[in-house]
Amino acid sequence: MTISRSLLGVAAAAITALSPTPAAAQATRVSIVVTSHKFSPAPIHLSGGVPVRLTIANQSGETHDFTAPEFFYWGKLKGPLPGGKLTLKPGQRAHITVTPRRGTYKVRCSRFAHALLGGSTTIVVH
Repeated sequence: MTISRSLLGVAAAAITALSPTPAAAQATRVSIVVTSHKFSPAPIHLSGGVPVRLTIANQSGETHDFTAPEFFYWGKLKGPLPGGKLTLKPGQRAHITVTPRRGTYKVRCSRFAHALLGGSTTIVVH
């Protein structure tokens, strides 16, 4: 009887270990492309309260940044992001995991005149 219980315990542990992780616990993946004075997609739509892994890629030949201090302040961010600003050199990409709070947030490139030339959009969290 002890052997049967032990085998049942091992079988239950194996089934639990093989069960897929619930979708809610996994971060949704969203790619954002930065080109000369433009973010794509624009606007950026996300779901509130759901972890998201943002991949932000600079596909231009100059340095840009992704500045969204209020978005990162109110979201649950994994790791530090001073001033809510991520600077990307030409060709560089970065990954940020955040659980956003519902609302509408401004995002822009803070480099001189980039926002005026179109380097801004909004993040809409539903």
